This record gives sequence, C-alpha cells and structure tokens, in this order.
Amino acid sequence: MQMEVIQIIGYKNSGKTTTASKLIEVLSQQGIQVASLKHHGHGGKPLGIENTDSFKHHKAGAIVSGVEGEGMFQLTNHHSWNLEQMLAIYEILNIDVLVIEGFKQSKYKKVVLINKEEDLILLEEATNIVAVITSLPLESSFYPIFKRTHLRRFCDWMYQTYIAKGID
Repeated sequence: MQMEVIQIIGYKNSGKTTTASKLIEVLSQQGIQVASLKHHGHGGKPLGIENTDSFKHHKAGAIVSGVEGEGMFQLTNHHSWNLEQMLAIYEILNIDVLVIEGFKQSKYKKVVLINKEEDLILLEEATNIVAVITSLPLESSFYPIFKRTHLRRFCDWMYQTYIAKGID
C-alpha cells in the first residue's frame, strides 16, 4: 500500500487538531499505521530546539542535524523543509496514512474545516477537497459535509472511502 496523505485544513481554532486526533484514533483502532505532521503556522521556529547540541551542530554548518532520545527524533535542516522532503521521511517508516494538519496550498486530499461564514473562502481557494466539516448549515453536490458534532461518522467515512480499499 502506498502511503495515503490526508490534509486537515482550516483557520486558527477551527478544530483541526481535534479532527486530526479523532481520525488518527479511529484509524489506529483499525490497525492502520498512522502518522501525523503539523505545520507550525504561528511564525518562527517550534519550541524546543534552541540551546541544544544538535542546534549547535546546525549553527556550525551541518546541513541536517538530528537528535534522538526515548522515541523522539528531531531533525533540523539548514534550509526550510519543503513538504515533499518531509513526506519522503515518513515513507521510509512504512506509514499507511499520514494525517497532515495545515499546508493549505499542497496538492493532497483535503478535509476543510469551516467555523464561520468568513471561512467559506477556503472552499474556493483550496484544491482537492474531499470533505467539509462545519457547524454551519451548508449543502454541496461536490463533496460530503459532516457536522462538527459527528466526527466519528466522518472518520468512518474516511476509512471506508479512502483507506480500507488500499489495504485489501
């Protein structure tokens, strides 16, 4: 099975992490090897790398520096990582499904979270939308719409529609 990539996109506080966590939980319970990748869209570097030995290696000129301990493996690239580079790392790990939170402009299957009317612009800007999750009264003939209160229904649909077929 080739790694299935599913993006969860939406604006800040739209429920991306809740949705991604529920999807990961449900797929994991089905025996699927699931991984996640979150875009740090808050500006700056994620916390936890400054003042470490691997960061000193990075500052000294290492193109890539890494550190591992108790199951955590962090990599620092001399340049910004692009999504394709990160996906290649996940593929090495024999992941069945990668749930990505963010990276709105990428080409993969997207689940769009709509919290309020202003968020509807995402439906025009995003490509490859496979589902929408919202609390607004929306209808569409292009993709299924799930209520925020029915995340389990959405997860079961994702499993049946995109994941189970690739496992058999």
